[in-house]
Amino acid sequence: MREQPGPSFPPVAQAAHSVEDVPVFCHDYGHSWESTKQPDVKHCSLCGMNGYCPGCTPTPPANAKPFSCTRHAAQAESAVQHG
Repeated sequence: MREQPGPSFPPVAQAAHSVEDVPVFCHDYGHSWESTKQPDVKHCSLCGMNGYCPGCTPTPPANAKPFSCTRHAAQAESAVQHG
């Protein structure tokens, strides 16, 4: 008996894009952030986007889009729940 193949995901370069030029996969499941040589910049290994957390880095680095790190996302969510 042959095994059924698992789900097939499109290559990142051919992935469908949604709002703000974020691939649907990253939009639905989240980015896979990795450290870079630039201390305040993370790089998504799935879509190639560079990002930074405005709560940790008040001055935006060049060529990086804002995202909330785990700590600042939790603070924002807590403020909404208690606000």
